[in-house]
Amino acid sequence: LKASLESLWSLQSPPPLVSVGVVSERAASMGVSHSVELFADQDSPTDVGQKSVMTASLDDLDPPVTAEQFLAEFIDHFKWPIDPAAEAVLKSCTVTEASADDFTVKVILDGAKLDSYGYGKGDGTDRMRSWKRVVVDRVSKRITTHDYVPEPTLGAWVDEASDKEAVAVFHMQLLSGPTRAEFWVVDKEGTRLSDAGLAQGVYHLTDRVVGALQAAAKAKVKVAPGKSIRNQGEDSVLTQPMEEHVDYDSFFDKMTTVMKEKMEKLPNAEVEVAATEVVVRVKEQDADGKERVHTHTIKHSAESGEMVITHTDQDGKIVNTSFRQVHKSPLVVEAWNITRNGDRTAGAAFAKMVQKEVNEIIERANSWFG
Repeated sequence: LKASLESLWSLQSPPPLVSVGVVSERAASMGVSHSVELFADQDSPTDVGQKSVMTASLDDLDPPVTAEQFLAEFIDHFKWPIDPAAEAVLKSCTVTEASADDFTVKVILDGAKLDSYGYGKGDGTDRMRSWKRVVVDRVSKRITTHDYVPEPTLGAWVDEASDKEAVAVFHMQLLSGPTRAEFWVVDKEGTRLSDAGLAQGVYHLTDRVVGALQAAAKAKVKVAPGKSIRNQGEDSVLTQPMEEHVDYDSFFDKMTTVMKEKMEKLPNAEVEVAATEVVVRVKEQDADGKERVHTHTIKHSAESGEMVITHTDQDGKIVNTSFRQVHKSPLVVEAWNITRNGDRTAGAAFAKMVQKEVNEIIERANSWFG
C-alpha cells in the first residue's frame, strides 16, 4: 500500500513537474515562493493557550486579499478541490448540500485509469481522494471540515472509506487587524496539530486560494473551458482575444522563455536548449532509494504557433502531452492535455493554471526587463 500511495502522490502532483508543462505545487514547496507565508506553532488568538498555523498579513499582499474574498475562494475550492493532474483521472466530484453553508464533497478517482497508469490496486477499485463535510460560519468567518478519509495518504480506496467518524477536523479562522488566517487540525485521537508538517499541507490550500485571487485580480486576459478552434468538436481551454495587450511574435517568443525558465528552476534539473526544443532531465529517488530520471521536452514552432510539452517517465513511456496553440487571428491561445491513455482533458483547474501562465507571459512581453 505504501508503494501505491507514493505512486498515487506522484500522479496527483508528480515531482518535479505536473504533467502539463508547468511547475507543480510540490515543486513550489521545494524553492519556489508561496502566495503568502505561513508560520507554524504560533500562539492562537482564537483559543488562548493553544498553537496554530498563521498566515502573514493578507493586507500586505499585492494586490491585497480581503477576508471576504479569502472565505469565498476557500468555499469554491472545497466544492471543486481538483488540480490539473487529478482531472486526468477524475471519476466524479459530487457536492451534497444540507444548506448553502453545510455541504459534503466526495472526490473519486477512476480505478481503471489508476490501474492503467500503474497506480491502482490492479482490480479497478476507485479511490476516494477526498470526502469531507464542510461547515461555514460567515458571521465568525470560520470554515470547519470533517474529513472522512486521510489527506496525508491522498484518501482511501472506496471499499475502505466510511463516514462513520471523522479521521480529522480542520479549522480555518479569519482574523482582523491585520487580516490573517489561522489554521489547526484536531486528529482522531483529539490531538491539536499546528506544526511545520501541517503548515506544508496548508500551503497547498493557500497557494491555490491566494494565487487564484491574485491571478484573477491582475489578469488582463481570462481563460475558460470551451470548444477547440484547432480540433473541431474537441475540448480545450481558451483565452479571450489578446490583441490589445500583446502581438503574436512577442507573445510566442516570451512563452518559450517562460516555460524554459520554469524548468531551469527545478532541483536537480539538467537542461539542454536548441533552436526549437528544450529538453529537461530531472533526477530523483524513488521509495526504495533508487535513482530515476523523468524527461520533459518542449518543442515549439513560431511559424505554426504550436508548443508541445511531453513528459516521459524513467522507462521512456509518455505520461502526458500538453499542447499550447497560439492562433494569429484572432490572437487566442488554446490549450489541452492528452493523457497516457489518450484521453483529452481541459478542465476548470487547468483553465486557471493557463490563465496565470498567459498573463505572466503578457506582462513579461510588455516589460523592459523581460
